[in-house]
Amino acid sequence: MFTTLPFQLLLSVILGAVIGLERESGGQSDRPGSVGGIRTYALICLLGGLAGFFYSQQISTMFLILTILLCVLVVTYYILGSLITKRAGLTSEISIVFTFLVGFFITSALLALQLVVALLVVVLLILSIKTRTRQVVGGLSQRELESFISYAIITLVILPFLPNKPFLLTDIPYISTLLDSYGIGLGKFAMLEIFNPRKLWLIIALVTGIDVVGYLLGKLVGNKKSFTLTSFVGGFISSTSTTQSLAQKSKKAHIVDSLVGAAILANLASFLQIFLLVGPLNGRWLASITPTLLLIIIAAGVLAAVHLSKKESQASDAPVRNKKVKEDDRKIFALKPAIKFAFILISVKLVTKICLVLFGNSGFMISSVIASFAGIDAIVINLADMAGKTITFKTALITFILVNATNLLSKTGYSFLQGNRKFAIKFLVSVVVIILASLAGLLFVS
Repeated sequence: MFTTLPFQLLLSVILGAVIGLERESGGQSDRPGSVGGIRTYALICLLGGLAGFFYSQQISTMFLILTILLCVLVVTYYILGSLITKRAGLTSEISIVFTFLVGFFITSALLALQLVVALLVVVLLILSIKTRTRQVVGGLSQRELESFISYAIITLVILPFLPNKPFLLTDIPYISTLLDSYGIGLGKFAMLEIFNPRKLWLIIALVTGIDVVGYLLGKLVGNKKSFTLTSFVGGFISSTSTTQSLAQKSKKAHIVDSLVGAAILANLASFLQIFLLVGPLNGRWLASITPTLLLIIIAAGVLAAVHLSKKESQASDAPVRNKKVKEDDRKIFALKPAIKFAFILISVKLVTKICLVLFGNSGFMISSVIASFAGIDAIVINLADMAGKTITFKTALITFILVNATNLLSKTGYSFLQGNRKFAIKFLVSVVVIILASLAGLLFVS
């Protein structure tokens, strides 16, 4: 049925009509010089379907006639449309060509039908956001444009060219000679990694990137929605960086509950990520910690919903609307706090490695707790490798609970240092509830 010509031509007409419906619903067909709506695009797609059929049957003459006819129509429409509307946009012309290609691909079978439909959906999405994109671009200031260019330099110009090589303690000039003169040898610390330039700059790009994405989503869907969406996605990358970024925003924004809810969502994403990290490595341990993870996820989800559902006080918002926005407040991202945060993380990692060198395997839990200040992904992977082998499942679970609690409390510390006090207190209360939920998971361990 799907390979018969009548069905393919009917499908071409339907898909062409869908594109025409989008153009009509957007008011395009009523504008001077418009190409038309449902019927016009349906016929164009049917024309493409016939061209595809002739191509598949190697009837080159008819294929060329129909293709040339379309090209002439598009060029003529563009010239006349430009003269009438005094505009030089190509969106309508490109949509005509794409509609023709949809019909062509359906009957020629050069592309799978599923792929053709997927491309159609993408094009419909692009065509439908015209009004929204105009609003965003129309409100773009020179300072905002400079900020986007600066971020492009950070991520696309500087980051790729930084060496992805760890700098060791022995790489510091004259450090060995200086310590030897005092009778102090580097010993086990000789191969201690201090920092990796690319990883360090990646953290900076990540922190500033969360601000940029949040700003863009704020323009598209409104600030409250942008916080939740960006934070949840950012949590899969770095919940610590996302929480820190939201804490900074709380000093300027007057939507504290929304920011707290977004921060909890970021951490919820990191909890979901544990399933992806542990599953392939140790399915048995994942099964044993699943009750604990579910309690954590449920607690975080409920807390996020509670904070996001709260209506912010209009009184606190009023002064902001009446005050003239300062020039510094209009910056999309701040580089200095991101650099400061990156060095905090590098320092924590350095302390962790020193602890491992000094205590070895006996300091496993201590070093894991210290490392959790920077993040828990690496620790969770290490626990998955060792659970059921070097350590018992219960020991691994207890270590995970301690590590998770420490990591959450460290984020609370960042919130007090860099955020609004009200934000930090509410986030602390939420963190305590999540930690208590994780401790309840011990009840399910035999």
